[in-house]
Amino acid sequence: MPDNDSVAPTRTWTAAELRGLPASQRDAILAQAAARAEDDYRTDKELTAFEAFGEGDLYGHSSDAQPR
Repeated sequence: MPDNDSVAPTRTWTAAELRGLPASQRDAILAQAAARAEDDYRTDKELTAFEAFGEGDLYGHSSDAQPR
């Protein structure tokens, strides 16, 4: 397994592979991926031009919703 300094910057990791690594290595890999994606999210409006919730998603309307 690679150490934190030798993580390949362009390798595509599967979730299973990441789960098999120590937390410090997972954190290093995910931090590198986030750093590479940061500029895209700052400059590509299509990546952020959406609402996280639809109009009806924020309020419980199902039969199992508890009244407040």
